[in-house]
Amino acid sequence: MTSGTTPAPQPQAPRKSFLRSATVVAVAMAIMNVAAYGFTLIGSRRLEQDQFGAITALLGLLLIGNVASLGLQATAARQLATHSGDGAATLADAILRAGRRSAAGLTVLCLVLTPVFMWLLHVDSVVAILLLAPTLGGLTLMGSQLGILQGSHRWTELAAVYTSAGIGRLVLGGGALFVHPSLDWAMAGLAIGAAVPAALGQFFLRRSTGSTREQVKDVLRETVHGTHTLLAFFALANADILFARALLDEKDSGYYAAGLIIAKACLFLPQFVIVLVFPSLANSPGDTVRLRRAIFAVAGLGACAVAGTLILPGIVVEVIGGKEKYAELGPYTWLFAVAGSAYAVLQLVVYAAIAQQEKRAALGIWLGLVVLAAAAGIILGTGTATGLTGVKVLAGMTSTCALLLSAGLATGLHRQSAEVTTN
Repeated sequence: MTSGTTPAPQPQAPRKSFLRSATVVAVAMAIMNVAAYGFTLIGSRRLEQDQFGAITALLGLLLIGNVASLGLQATAARQLATHSGDGAATLADAILRAGRRSAAGLTVLCLVLTPVFMWLLHVDSVVAILLLAPTLGGLTLMGSQLGILQGSHRWTELAAVYTSAGIGRLVLGGGALFVHPSLDWAMAGLAIGAAVPAALGQFFLRRSTGSTREQVKDVLRETVHGTHTLLAFFALANADILFARALLDEKDSGYYAAGLIIAKACLFLPQFVIVLVFPSLANSPGDTVRLRRAIFAVAGLGACAVAGTLILPGIVVEVIGGKEKYAELGPYTWLFAVAGSAYAVLQLVVYAAIAQQEKRAALGIWLGLVVLAAAAGIILGTGTATGLTGVKVLAGMTSTCALLLSAGLATGLHRQSAEVTTN
């Protein structure tokens, strides 16, 4: 072998390492999502339609509240991915302390807002609403830990925490429904399950020490900006179940909740792509080629999911709750797959904006939410579309909103990177 040929194998090493990391994280997140949706499927079968609609609304509220966890994760991953020199353990400790402060604050806020949540979601159980607080606290702690592991490229430990999150929800939350099929027991299982990944993450990061108060404040300041953008996204992505709960009758709201099992599966299916690509986007802001490839990957997975619902609608209905309850939803399951896939693309673009520290993205998403709320109020609130027609119209409106926002935000990021390059 000559000297001119020896370098050839070297570029393959980073690619193989990336593929191994991608496989580990993808499998772990698949386990987490399958387990999490296993809990939802158990709920759809063990609970009555009105209680299933209530638990779905509570899960939507948890997803909105979980943006603090995701904001912490994004901040931690970005700061550690761009960190150079010594002091990584100190920075990790600052992130963990910021996570504990955020968890405590959100727990108190949830408890204070209990009456508001009961009124908004039409849930009569005080216990179920109160249990939102410890559940959200555990998820927030987990977010700071995930960000440290992600930004440090500790993929195996990251995968372990993701796996434990899903198993905790399935075993403890789903197990509670088998013991006693009620809203209170389901929320109790979720609260205990949320403590499992937080405990594991703390074990992995037990050697992180030495942060200063200023470092913690710096983490919290950046977290506020990232959380604001993610709050806008998750408020938009979960607003439809609130609209369905408020504007459709209980039976149709239950149909929509069942359809959302498909939509959420399609939303979280390509999440491993975001986890893997985010640190590199933070290290190379304005890398539109990398972002475009990631968008194609996410959209491709979404297209496969839509095709699956079109080819096998009967099996999909059987999985989400059974033909006895949801047979009428069968021909329209693909609409929910489209909606979830559209939101998956939008989520990727939102994380790209956070990686570039673009703070104007949140405004566009909030405007999209206002438009969607107005459209839902006019079309569903006035009775223009009712029954299953209302279910289909709401799913179609959410898809359209997500796709338009994705195109607008991606164009804005491309324009911003072009301006930076020119200057």
